[in-house]
Amino acid sequence: MLAAAGLLALSAKGWTRETPAPAKEAVPVDVAAWLGADNYPPEAIRAGEQGRVVAIVAVDATGRATACRIDVSIGSPALEKGTCAAVLAKGRFEPARDAAGRAVASELTLPVRWALPESDDDRQPSGPFDMTQIVTVGADDVIAGCEMVVDGKPQATTAMQCSGPGANPAELRPRLKMAGGYRMRLDVAIRNGDTPPPSPLSPGSGEGRLLTLHEARQSVDAEGVPSACTVAVVAGEWADEARKHDDKTPCEAGGRFFPVRGADGAPKPAQVLVAVRVTLLPPAN
Repeated sequence: MLAAAGLLALSAKGWTRETPAPAKEAVPVDVAAWLGADNYPPEAIRAGEQGRVVAIVAVDATGRATACRIDVSIGSPALEKGTCAAVLAKGRFEPARDAAGRAVASELTLPVRWALPESDDDRQPSGPFDMTQIVTVGADDVIAGCEMVVDGKPQATTAMQCSGPGANPAELRPRLKMAGGYRMRLDVAIRNGDTPPPSPLSPGSGEGRLLTLHEARQSVDAEGVPSACTVAVVAGEWADEARKHDDKTPCEAGGRFFPVRGADGAPKPAQVLVAVRVTLLPPAN
């Protein structure tokens, strides 16, 4: 079973009109190294997409993939793109051979089974990523509802699945210094050097009381390991007292990222910005 990641705008270059059947077909070499879990596209993970993709790959006489097209798909552009991107960027093959044993160019069918990473994989997307969670709390400190939107798409969730700020209303009430019901909004935005910064998380934007805002910039290597993390912005009512309540900044929270990938699909070092904002909203009308 192959687990991998990212539709590829594929030119006709590399394809032949008629490729004679070789005496010995090309064989993929060390597939796990170029179709592993690290290649799973973040957009497919967020959408919960997995399944079987079949690619037709053109391989030259040196064993290098020269072209790729999707033959069978589950209808996920992200998985289609990821399959061909990984094959073209890092795919290695034992070339096909003719009846005389000479290496020749050929085409082969490459099935890929995409399986979502296990639930204990706690790596963060390296961006672009946007998530908003709104927890509705009653005057009796009981969570009455939870809404979540990821990259503009509403997510199915329940009050029991809420986490983060607002998950323990009874403990939170003294800090809010208010009575009655309310809504707690959590915004998380992640960007890497290839995408614009999350301007919606600027201090003081939006309705309600800004409780806390942290923006952290960090260097992430080609394996998704962060370093040199610096909190660039701290704002909000809780900014000065945050450490008294163990509110962690994105730097203190730590954690790995899915690698940032270049146009060729290969992982690369990058700068990643993580912005977290918590806002207290009035009850919904």
